[in-house]
Amino acid sequence: MPCKKTEWLKFSSDQEEIAFPLATIEGTKPGPTVTITAGIHGCEYPGIASAIRLFKELTPETVAGKIQIVTISSLKAFESRSVFVCPVDGKNLNRVFPGDKDGSYTQVLAYHLFNDVILKGNYYLDLHGGDMVEALVPYAMYHKSGNDKIDQKSLEIAKYYGLKYIISGTWPDSRANSGTAYDNASEHGIPGALVEAGSIGQLDEESVNLHMKGLYNVLRYLGCLEGEPVIPADQTIYDEFVLVYTPKKGIFCTKVSVGDEVSKSQCVGTIEDYFGNQIEEILSPINGRVMCLTTSPAVKDNGLLMELGGKS
Repeated sequence: MPCKKTEWLKFSSDQEEIAFPLATIEGTKPGPTVTITAGIHGCEYPGIASAIRLFKELTPETVAGKIQIVTISSLKAFESRSVFVCPVDGKNLNRVFPGDKDGSYTQVLAYHLFNDVILKGNYYLDLHGGDMVEALVPYAMYHKSGNDKIDQKSLEIAKYYGLKYIISGTWPDSRANSGTAYDNASEHGIPGALVEAGSIGQLDEESVNLHMKGLYNVLRYLGCLEGEPVIPADQTIYDEFVLVYTPKKGIFCTKVSVGDEVSKSQCVGTIEDYFGNQIEEILSPINGRVMCLTTSPAVKDNGLLMELGGKS
């Protein structure tokens, strides 16, 4: 039945009630079900704004199939402006999928997002951007599940989102399951991608427009909207994704900017103690590009400094 509706999905946990907003457009024509989540990290605002704007703009008359949108997945993080983690239990929602219905608050939230929303779709897009201490270049990422048909569709979704850079493969550190929503979706037979646009917790129109252009193009590609989808000609695909950490806490002094190309063993930053003495030199582990860069000088032991995309 064609409709356009909003609702709150509510669940209980041992700590607090879990609730997240779900917006749905049921089209007048048959087609696939596409799931879109935003706000898995509560301070990544362009994706949230884009998800809301997409719902406001679409109508059942223009849609084939169903589009279901969780506009703010981690509501507690959004409301408290909490960077990376949910303030209820201190866990990163995008590291605990597919969740645990008997776990802590964030694990229960992941369980219901995954089982009650994501698994009910045919395709999946997870909207992200740079959190309050992250600068990044826009890029898409998809997971290689080992199922060639699923992986090819995920790659095509990433390409049609239209961002300049694409990261392919498994999560860094060779983890079989990173706990992210998009890789668990692909492991369950649902092609999709994580897409990043926006930086340092800012809500800027340029990043929102990147997301909107990508959303409309992918929905055309999947047959939910009329029109001819287009893949940009100048995309670069990286098959390595490496996270660079500091072994010591202190003051991070970067030697590179986001988007820079770096060489293996190049000094990309230093760590100083609280008297200004250098205590660590950070070297790039690969030849690649700085996809994401920590903008805060304050870093903890084993703190994330940057993310690099490279070609093996």
